[in-house]
Amino acid sequence: MSSKTFSLATLSGLFAAMVGLIVLVGCGGGSSGGSTTTGSPAVTLSAASLTFSSAVGVASAPQSVTVTNSGTATLDFSSIQVTAGASNFSASSPTCGTGIAAGTACSISVTFTPTAAGTVSGTLSITDNASGSPQTVSLSGAGTSVSVSPNSLTFSDVAAGTTSAALSVTLNNVGATALTITSITITAGSPIFFLATLPTPTPSNYCGTSVAANSSCVIYGVTFAPTTGGTFDGTLTIVDGAGTQTVALTGSTTALNTVPISINFGPYGNEGLPTATTSSYYDAIFTTVTVCEPGSTTNCAAIPDVLVDTGSEGLRVYASQLGSVTLPSISLSGGTLYECAEFAESYTWGPVQMATVQIGGETASQLPSAYGGTANSGIPIQVITDNGAAPSGAPCVTAGLFNTNTPSALGANGLLGIGVSPQDCWIGGTNPCESSGSDDLYLTYSGGAYSYASVPLAQQAWNPVAAFSSSDTNGVVVTLPPLYTPPSPDVGAATATGTLTFGINTANNNQIPGTANVYQLDEYGYFESSTFGGVTYNSNNSYGSFLDTGSSAYFVSDDVTLSSVLDTSVSDCLVGSTDIGYFCSTLTIPLGLQGTNMSQPITVDLPIANAFTLFDANPTFAAFDNLGGPSCIPATNAPCNAATDSWDLGLPFLFGKTIYFGMAGTTVGGVTSTDGYYAF
Repeated sequence: MSSKTFSLATLSGLFAAMVGLIVLVGCGGGSSGGSTTTGSPAVTLSAASLTFSSAVGVASAPQSVTVTNSGTATLDFSSIQVTAGASNFSASSPTCGTGIAAGTACSISVTFTPTAAGTVSGTLSITDNASGSPQTVSLSGAGTSVSVSPNSLTFSDVAAGTTSAALSVTLNNVGATALTITSITITAGSPIFFLATLPTPTPSNYCGTSVAANSSCVIYGVTFAPTTGGTFDGTLTIVDGAGTQTVALTGSTTALNTVPISINFGPYGNEGLPTATTSSYYDAIFTTVTVCEPGSTTNCAAIPDVLVDTGSEGLRVYASQLGSVTLPSISLSGGTLYECAEFAESYTWGPVQMATVQIGGETASQLPSAYGGTANSGIPIQVITDNGAAPSGAPCVTAGLFNTNTPSALGANGLLGIGVSPQDCWIGGTNPCESSGSDDLYLTYSGGAYSYASVPLAQQAWNPVAAFSSSDTNGVVVTLPPLYTPPSPDVGAATATGTLTFGINTANNNQIPGTANVYQLDEYGYFESSTFGGVTYNSNNSYGSFLDTGSSAYFVSDDVTLSSVLDTSVSDCLVGSTDIGYFCSTLTIPLGLQGTNMSQPITVDLPIANAFTLFDANPTFAAFDNLGGPSCIPATNAPCNAATDSWDLGLPFLFGKTIYFGMAGTTVGGVTSTDGYYAF
């Protein structure tokens, strides 16, 4: 979504090696018998007894005994073994070898694996050349009839703000009687770890209130849902007639600067093929954003299905999605600050409020200090008023823009504007919203009336990326997979997933490759120009050219112009007499793209297929890389021309690519990009 208003060391190594050799010599190792060293060895054990508990057939956690040679001669071992209870206990001693030098120690590891329920005894014997040999350690183990498998669960590389696949645990009862189950709960790590609702229909083997003798049941739905980046631990606890069993839980997130993005029909699903009044939301790209009360880490709402939009700036969420989260409004000139945020064909209306914003492992909890940000004060976002409308006379109303005042009208639960500007009013390094009347996006409400307002940068809706607490504030990277592999037909896909990465050249996973072309942008955050059919389009003679994940298609020149230049018939898709905004022709458009740093355009091909053919053949598909439509639909006595056209390279352009959106005022390749850049 976009509009001109929303422009959007060799010596040290040798020394270390020498130290290593010295350490190895000092530690010693095995020593053969027949040592001529004078004196005598002596044994000191760290434990006289070990006690274990484990389920039948399940190996316990190992316990260790440290053997210290407290004498003055080498201690030689004849044997280290379990001499009683060998069917239940086992021992290993890899560090002891055949002996240890005086003044050193080694470790023996003992494990208990009961063969039957009940208490058993054993003996660990150490036979050596010291007085009192053999030395012994008493072993005792309690075999229980109940076990869990596995006894630990690991969730790896789960993106913050998402939920892992559910894992299961089996509870085994090898006893001769039924086992009563008292409770199954997450006793540590909640709510990051939780038990999901049982699948439907309920599996017959799930763990209910008991487990029959010599039987087992399954605990379903152990799930990991991190809200921030990091590594987390938890415990699943089962209390039953045999005691308490626990399962250790560990979860880790993916790289902190990434979050998954998904192309699907959105929160309202597939609404069927386009009609004169309805259409499914094709090529919509979503992620999850968490909004918190400033300074809080618990009073938060994780909002799914937020539209990712590189064609605008600022987070905008519906009030209905915040639940019980209450955000402080911004007071300006004695009134409450509102915004009528204009997009190409629509607007959002609601107050500007302060919030902490979390996306994946990144957090924007305050504005940069240069803008007066203080700890945990939040950043400005727009809270869209459900069923609200801008006051009569506001430019967004008089311009006839569509009011997206409900999630269903937008087709999303909010809009994440992460374009190339730090705030939502940015033109050529200036911000006209700081001057009242120049853009009329912001209003204050006081005494029952609205007034247009000039708004300081610190109180305008902010691109959250520009306010992250990390170093990843200079842009974003969008990576989407290709939807097909030639020679397979290019017919789209039911869904697609990709990655949104924060920061550019700040980490290993966001480096611009040397093969990429960097396009420095113009004062509106658009390409300097695009060229088609001998006509050069720029922000002064047209509505410009730009990359926009918030657009569901290639919105390009009108059908008349395309037909003339390509020498083929290009037509719009009609349902009855209603133009639904897509082309019903198959064509390839060669488009030259140029940055302000370039002397010549670079040509890219834009493939466009017949939209009705795509939809009819694949009615359940949400992702298409060849969906296109006109940026201008002619009206009576108002034909389309270069001045009315734009080249909006929407989501289809991004499939199979990694594209870098550089923030205005940042540097790439040693050059400061006053108005931002694209790289791909």
